[in-house]
Amino acid sequence: MAALQRGGTQEAIPFCNIKAIPLTDSMAVATGAWIQRVTNKARNPNNKANNYEASLIEEYQEKINQGYSLKPDALSSPEGEIFYFPIITNTMCLQCHGTAGKEVKEPTLKNLKKYYPADEAL
Repeated sequence: MAALQRGGTQEAIPFCNIKAIPLTDSMAVATGAWIQRVTNKARNPNNKANNYEASLIEEYQEKINQGYSLKPDALSSPEGEIFYFPIITNTMCLQCHGTAGKEVKEPTLKNLKKYYPADEAL
């Protein structure tokens, strides 16, 4: 958010490209948990949801469409408890994750293509 406030999307995109996963990893170390952000529309292929996660995201979207508020989900697995917490996009997020030519302006699109050639997050 600081990079976005300092220089808009032109500064935030290269920052996120380099720092997003290390920031998530540092939070994992600090909390003693494994933390990962996943999506069905990945900008970074390392954040691509697996089949279960993609179906959970679809369920979240259906609940949003029906006017329900979202709550975290928990799943027991052989590795331990897994918690899923939905991230809801807002106006700030849509500057890079919105509709091309609408919320996402042309300079931002060019920068996204430069840093994320396989981008699916619009």
